[in-house]
Amino acid sequence: MSARAGRDAGAPRVTGGRNSTDGKSGAGAGSSEQLNSPTIQKLMQSDASTTALLERLKMSLVTCVEFTKFIRKKYLLEEGHAQEMGKAYRNFFPEGGECSLQDSIHKVLEYDGKLAQVKLSYVAALQKMYDELTSLLASITKMRKSLKESSRRLEKEVADAIHSAEKAKARYMSLCMDWEKLKLVDPAKTKLTLRGSKTTREQEEDLLRKIDNADMDYKQKVDHSTSLRNTYVTKERPKIVTELKDLILELDTAISIQLQKYTIWTENLILNSGVTIIPFEGSAGSMKDKAASVNAPQDLFEYLEAYCKNNDLMKKNLVPVDYRKHPSMIKHNAPPHPSGIGMQSTFGNHPKGSVSTANESPFEAKHTPPTTPNSTKVSGGSGYSSGTVVTTPGNNKKKTMMDVLTPGQDKQGSNNPSFGTLDPGSRRPGPGQSNLANSIAVSLGTDRPKSKDEAGPVIPAGSRLTKTFSVPLEHLAEYEQDLVPAIVRQCIYIIDKYGLYLEGIYRRSANVLEVSRLKEEIDRDPSNISMLLPSKNYTDSDIYLVSSLLKTFFASLPDPLLPSSMAAEIKTCLSIENPVTRKNFMHGLIYKLPDCQYWTMRALIFHLKRVLDRQDKNRMNLKALCIIWGPTLVPPSEDDINDVNYQINTMEVLFDVADQAFEPE
Repeated sequence: MSARAGRDAGAPRVTGGRNSTDGKSGAGAGSSEQLNSPTIQKLMQSDASTTALLERLKMSLVTCVEFTKFIRKKYLLEEGHAQEMGKAYRNFFPEGGECSLQDSIHKVLEYDGKLAQVKLSYVAALQKMYDELTSLLASITKMRKSLKESSRRLEKEVADAIHSAEKAKARYMSLCMDWEKLKLVDPAKTKLTLRGSKTTREQEEDLLRKIDNADMDYKQKVDHSTSLRNTYVTKERPKIVTELKDLILELDTAISIQLQKYTIWTENLILNSGVTIIPFEGSAGSMKDKAASVNAPQDLFEYLEAYCKNNDLMKKNLVPVDYRKHPSMIKHNAPPHPSGIGMQSTFGNHPKGSVSTANESPFEAKHTPPTTPNSTKVSGGSGYSSGTVVTTPGNNKKKTMMDVLTPGQDKQGSNNPSFGTLDPGSRRPGPGQSNLANSIAVSLGTDRPKSKDEAGPVIPAGSRLTKTFSVPLEHLAEYEQDLVPAIVRQCIYIIDKYGLYLEGIYRRSANVLEVSRLKEEIDRDPSNISMLLPSKNYTDSDIYLVSSLLKTFFASLPDPLLPSSMAAEIKTCLSIENPVTRKNFMHGLIYKLPDCQYWTMRALIFHLKRVLDRQDKNRMNLKALCIIWGPTLVPPSEDDINDVNYQINTMEVLFDVADQAFEPE
């Protein structure tokens, strides 16, 4: 692209106003007259004209180079800033929050995205300017180089011709001086040469012949140099001078137009940014309006109203103690107990293989054995008749159900005094208490000895356990009357049904706030584990939330699933090199586990093996599962609590010994 074409392509169309160039036509005419002044014309016709114009054109090129570099630097910085702002604002308050403050912040930050779009159009204009300036610079540089070489070549030809003429002149003058000297010599004297002796007459004739030849050569070279110079001065140099002058004017004019374009685009950027922040009347609200739309009292009202609906208004530590006498101290007026349902607790008495979590929901109906003719139904939904008894396998003794009632549940039903807002009778029974009357009466033997902590349910009278997380497994098992916690069975059921083929089912973590919210809901009311069941239009995020909650449950146990007391024995197991002996040793350690740890470990390991069987789909291989679950289930090493490999290797041994230590589901 030529310099003139580059200038015409880059010139903005300005029709009037303060950006119009019509007012500068007089200045342009005055500049043309100045270039025609005698002083300038004298310089343009001198030998120094080409040198002066080449230096001036070089200055313009340097200016163009610097301006081009600035435009490039500017558009790169602006482009990076626009792109970063376009991405960054999305990471903060990505959606409207639950209150007008968060919603206003979200809407205000959206203006950063709009301003980024405005700036991107400005960046595109700067990039186009840079391309035009680069093309113009390359074209002018090439033309300057061509004119410089032509000027230098013509000057050299003239200079060489003049130098040859000067040499011919010097030779001619030297011969003439020799002839004058020869005339002063005695005519009778002879001169000895290689060709013999010559008389003075002969020497004069020979010298005159040389002078004639030198004179002819001298004249020819003078004529040739004069002709070359006249051609250069009258024809070639004016042409070069004119082209150099035009190039300088075109380059400076093109840079000036690009500078005007730069100012116009910068003005447009500022104006468009202003219109984006403060739109014209009748359009969307301004940035200031969005910021002023915060209604703090309304936000507080809505939050407190929702809190009242979703949370208990009583603190458990403020519930007064209900005075009641011990049954053994009641000597008279004790009401007779009606015949209750004879139930045997399944706690601590499950044979191996009798607990299964595969494809089983804790909320599915359980088979209830037929009652004896003497048994009576429990009335009152989740309440109990006062004569209901529980038979524990540990000591085979019966306890009345009033021993496991909450403080607000009186044996007579509705004889409690009123306590206003702190009425303990208003609290609902926990899920373990409401389901106890419907538990399965099973009395089967087991080939594994029970631990002393699991000889039978030892829930103290009047106690109520509602927390699920950060509670020892023994307490949870006593409360739920089941060896595998309901939260574990529910999570395993959901993941087995919906998440076995999800990529990174245990590697990907769910939203921390969602996990914390679910944890608090379940701790508040254990029956809320039903919230984990996915809806019909569930997403993968719902299943990842369940897997994260399962990991959170085991991580929150006061003692890992493999108790810390076994750390030394686990270390001994890992030090065994023979794989068969190592598996047998681990089998023995598993056999020593208390019942609730044993059955929970069995349910979890078999579930993880089902995940492992589908590793080609979910990308959860053995190493990944051991890395994720090892630090959660295995106690740290006694030698180095930061030795994660110790826990990972233990998990690998657990996977190896699973089929040997546990009966398959």
